[in-house]
Amino acid sequence: MVKKSTLTISHLSAATQAGMEILHDVSLSFASSKVYAVMGPNGSGKSTLAHVLMGNPEYKIKGQLLLNRKNIEKLSTEERARHGLFLSYQSPVAIPGVSVVNLLRTATDSLHGKKVSLSHLIKQIHTYAKELRIDPTLLERGIHDGFSGGERKKIELLQALVLKPTFVIFDEIDTGLDVDALRVVAKGINVLKENGTGVVMITHYKRLLSYIPVDVVYVLSKGKVVKTGDRKLVTVIERKGYTGL
Repeated sequence: MVKKSTLTISHLSAATQAGMEILHDVSLSFASSKVYAVMGPNGSGKSTLAHVLMGNPEYKIKGQLLLNRKNIEKLSTEERARHGLFLSYQSPVAIPGVSVVNLLRTATDSLHGKKVSLSHLIKQIHTYAKELRIDPTLLERGIHDGFSGGERKKIELLQALVLKPTFVIFDEIDTGLDVDALRVVAKGINVLKENGTGVVMITHYKRLLSYIPVDVVYVLSKGKVVKTGDRKLVTVIERKGYTGL
């Protein structure tokens, strides 16, 4: 039996170093093999939540962050990644000179604490790249260097599929995707869920969620959790907007 993992946020408040509080007493819970949608209007604190989960030092926090009941709020971003957290940024930055393959090779070696079979890794990378309809020439180029918005999002998903994190946080992975790319990305996210990863999707819109069986929907507004529900809540938001909840 596969061990179930949990990520628990208890009474979390987060403020900038200048003292402006963005998240106010937020409590959420996530479990492996499930998909969660974190929704809300602009400025509601969704991206801040993602950054806080990965240990961005720009924020001062109060409250608890527990991964499998282990307190992680004092861990660095690198240490959190080693414990199984993965964040796909809303606007991934380019790293000229570091290819996708080399990044994944280094990350995989680091996670396993030893050198992995390069031939097996490359085969796995190319298999997932084909499923995501990624041009194989991009894998040897500097990561995100000159990539389109859609290519960047697919490469982020490729990394998650190869690294197999315990929890992955996608910050608006649907931005910049056409309808065909949406279906491809949704298929990849469903594979992550089937493989046991807990998926947290930060999004404004219903369109990507139409292709993914979402288990729980959390709605943030002004830094607070204002609504929790199942996938039916997404339809209510689409019809009434956030102000109608």
